[in-house]
Amino acid sequence: MSDLSSGTEPATMVQSPANRGLKAVVILLGVLIVIALGLLVAGFAMRLSGKGAGATGKERVLTLAPGTQIQTMEVADRRLVLRLKTVDGEEIAIVDTTDGHLVGRVRTAAPLR
Repeated sequence: MSDLSSGTEPATMVQSPANRGLKAVVILLGVLIVIALGLLVAGFAMRLSGKGAGATGKERVLTLAPGTQIQTMEVADRRLVLRLKTVDGEEIAIVDTTDGHLVGRVRTAAPLR
């Protein structure tokens, strides 16, 4: 029968280069996980704060030509799409709702008579 408490001290663990390399990889991956988690929390905080919060309450003026009538208005993807009827034909104006600038304009010619 063997005696486990024989008084001999356990052999110290020898750190081979492979063990040191694995330990470094584990530490590096742990640090990367912590950094990624921090970036994720920062991204959620930025999204919840809203980037357009400072632009609310400002009056925007879109000047229309004389005789122009607004036919329809729709909001899609932070854009206001206006369908306009002008004296020269029809027109679609696209306005950015965050800062009020005109993004684009599509014009059609009046039908020939």
